[in-house]
Amino acid sequence: MLEAAIKYFYAFLFLITVEEQNLMHEKKHDDFFDETSTGINPEKELLIMLDKYDKPAAAAVEVGAKVTGTILSIAKQYAFVDINVKNEAMIKIEELSDTSGAMIKKPGDLIEAYIVSVARGEILLSTVMSKKDGGRSGLSELVTAMKSRVPVEGKVTGVNKGGFNVRVLGQRAFCPISQIDLKRVEDPNKYLNASLPFVITQITEGGRNIVVSRLPLLEDGLNSIIEGLLLGVAEKKTYTGTITRITPFGLFVDLGEIEGLVHISEVAWERTYDLNEQFSAGQKVTCVVRGVEKKDPLRNSKISLSIKHVTDDPWNTVAQRFKAGETVDGRITRLAAFGAFVQLCPGIEGLIHVSEMSWAKRVGHPSDIVKEGQAVRVTVLSIDEVKKTISCSLKDLESDPWKDITQTMPVGSVKTGTVAQETKFGYFVDLADGVTGLLPFANVAPEKKETIKAGAALEVVIESIDEERRRISLSYGTLEARHNAAEVKEFLNVQGGAARQSPSETALGAALKKAMEKKQ
Repeated sequence: MLEAAIKYFYAFLFLITVEEQNLMHEKKHDDFFDETSTGINPEKELLIMLDKYDKPAAAAVEVGAKVTGTILSIAKQYAFVDINVKNEAMIKIEELSDTSGAMIKKPGDLIEAYIVSVARGEILLSTVMSKKDGGRSGLSELVTAMKSRVPVEGKVTGVNKGGFNVRVLGQRAFCPISQIDLKRVEDPNKYLNASLPFVITQITEGGRNIVVSRLPLLEDGLNSIIEGLLLGVAEKKTYTGTITRITPFGLFVDLGEIEGLVHISEVAWERTYDLNEQFSAGQKVTCVVRGVEKKDPLRNSKISLSIKHVTDDPWNTVAQRFKAGETVDGRITRLAAFGAFVQLCPGIEGLIHVSEMSWAKRVGHPSDIVKEGQAVRVTVLSIDEVKKTISCSLKDLESDPWKDITQTMPVGSVKTGTVAQETKFGYFVDLADGVTGLLPFANVAPEKKETIKAGAALEVVIESIDEERRRISLSYGTLEARHNAAEVKEFLNVQGGAARQSPSETALGAALKKAMEKKQ
């Protein structure tokens, strides 16, 4: 092709008449025909010029191909687009306008469209195939649209159990509910009467059964969207989305082109129990992308979102907020068998162990002292920033009843207490608020064992006190026995001294002597 063009060019030069050449020689030198040499061979310049305009013919363009072009000009009915082929393509200006008819494109803008027709050297583009006049398209046109994957404009005319009735190119078609959107369809009726682009996926029974789908069109740019979200993970970029549904395990959030999940653990720094109390469907939320799991097909990819990570972790500044030994106000959030959790500030909870709840009584369960939602004042005992735990105390705000216990309940003193409970080794007896002693079975007089019952008042003797371990040992019913034992001991001691005297000198001897005298 290039060689033929060169021959044509040189042949044209030789057609100049001899008379014209003579006139050129007679003309005085005025630099009119002078050329500034560029050092490039004229043949090479011609080849470069011809190569620049050597584009494929329009006939080589395939119907159904997706192309990107530059708008060159806009006329009354059509816009002319350069799609990098020999002929310019055309597209109706209606496809470059909004619903009000205002142009949304201008010369120089790039557009993406499909080749829908190539006839007599004219290339017609369209973003979707449609039937503006309301007529019906032939089967061949439908098959062409299906094979070329050119989008067709369809109007949703009805909703049924499995999907939607759609009118495309004047024909009745069916769109399964799973093919209408990338996201879960909560309310099918919102698509009713909507005009949307579809792709024909199946034509059977001579055109009587047509199936369409929106997924290929929606997924067309999904990969770039997911790649953008992956970049957002590293950049900690924030997104604004709309809550579409609320489940017990989290929130589904619509980010526009794709839907993500905010797990319940990622909703807030503090513990969240009932999402319905804080959120509602349709509510706007700000979140960050925590992770993206790409899957095939792309519409099944999983996007993990977080609302709480929009703000900093409150544990990063816990050392500045709280100090061991200080008193703070909080709210009981939940109870466990071993203690109660108290919220000290949003995102930071402390634990009040059952052993730190009361001086006054033995706590079997936290519900004996506090309840969920109750406002409390606690003392911070310790903070572990690594494990993110704070130990708190309720009883530290009260006076310790064990203080000066040896003065208030000295060993050997008699106290009245109440039987709290029986164990396998004895009885717990409450001596005062916060002070409980142990009455072992061995320290109970035999004749008293049957009288001991839970709630009974007993006079017990303080046998021993262990202040460090906070333990008191008691006895019951042995005081009288001790007195009797002391009297017997004293009597025996007296008798032992009398045995060294003559029988007549002792009281017993005198009594025996007197008795014998009476018999005589």
